[in-house]
Amino acid sequence: MAKLPIPKFNLRLPKGDAETLISLVYRYRGKRMVYSTGFSIHPKDWDAKTQRPINQERRKDLFAIQRYLDDLARYCTSIFIEHDYGAISVADFKKQLDIKTRKVDPTERDASSSFIDFLDEELEDMKAGGMKKNTLKMFRQNINNIKAFAAQYNGGKGFSYEDVDWNLRIEMIDWLTEKGVQLAYGNKTLKTFRQFMERARRKRLHTNINYQGVGWTVTPKRAKGEMVILTTTELQTLADMELTGHLAKIRDMCLIGAGTGQRFGDFSRFTPNNFYRTLSGIPLLSLISNKTNTPTKVPLNIFPWLIPVLERNDYTTPEMSMQKFNEGMKELCRRAGFDAEILKVEQYMGRKARVEKSYVQKYRLVSSHCCRRSFATNLYREGYRLSQIMPMTGHSTETQLREYIGIDAEMNAEEIALNIM
Repeated sequence: MAKLPIPKFNLRLPKGDAETLISLVYRYRGKRMVYSTGFSIHPKDWDAKTQRPINQERRKDLFAIQRYLDDLARYCTSIFIEHDYGAISVADFKKQLDIKTRKVDPTERDASSSFIDFLDEELEDMKAGGMKKNTLKMFRQNINNIKAFAAQYNGGKGFSYEDVDWNLRIEMIDWLTEKGVQLAYGNKTLKTFRQFMERARRKRLHTNINYQGVGWTVTPKRAKGEMVILTTTELQTLADMELTGHLAKIRDMCLIGAGTGQRFGDFSRFTPNNFYRTLSGIPLLSLISNKTNTPTKVPLNIFPWLIPVLERNDYTTPEMSMQKFNEGMKELCRRAGFDAEILKVEQYMGRKARVEKSYVQKYRLVSSHCCRRSFATNLYREGYRLSQIMPMTGHSTETQLREYIGIDAEMNAEEIALNIM
């Protein structure tokens, strides 16, 4: 079977002393198409072997060119396949590339709807590119916020690409504030807004750069509540509880998550294939993280209750959605008597972050993520080094893991108190 044609990118003057045009060359079915990318680059910034700009720190312009060339290459393959594997003239191929790259006069588009249309189109491209469902879901939620804001902006007339600046950002922050949106969620919407504006600019839908610069999102306050974890004593309490039915499944899933330190997307899908014994007879969990594709191995004898729970379930995690699991976790911990009040800090959108503090019973705050955080925190408290915990949780640096555990301040206070005693 013949291989698909490979798009090539050449410099017009590869040995010149000034910036020169980058051209796309695509050979297919005996035809040769040359298509101007519209971008120029200095030959010293060009890697002739990879046919892409050389990655350089603080050179966003080169990164933007690289992304555009990657898009062009993908479009060529798509057009070639869609038209019966090359049964298309060079002229029509170029027209299709013009459509894909949206080389359209902005005056021919409805200014109030073009950006909103682009959001939907780009989301479909991301889906077709194989983006994971959870990531797509997050983008879709943020895009829906942008659409809702646009529907109310300027008396319902919306905004064009050229309207997007720091004043519009403030109006959007005010709109999110009125909706009572939490800070982290609101900032994700702002980031998505700017990210898609940049995507549109790279595809030459506009030339506006008034949205660029540091400080687009709202800076969070330093205030933080108490970390919600289940201690080794509390986990043993759950293991000792006499339960049947739905709550028994919740308990077992909780213990499997807290005993292995994986994300819900991983520990909710364990099968016997994820477990084996080493030549020394040590039972291990082995998996590749669904989110980061990082290989992980975790010993199963860290906590005394883990192997009995796994054996009881034939080394297969009970099937359950995250929503059902989170609801069940709260009921499980309520029955276990985990009702001590802990400090809860929430930050909300505003031109400056707004902080709300309250004391809430612990069982009301537990969720699937407590399992993973409990695993890391409990091991750290038992004296394991961060360098030992990192390969099991998949954190990339000790600093990242230390912040994730978030007990440095508490341990510092404990150490001072013990020294005084």
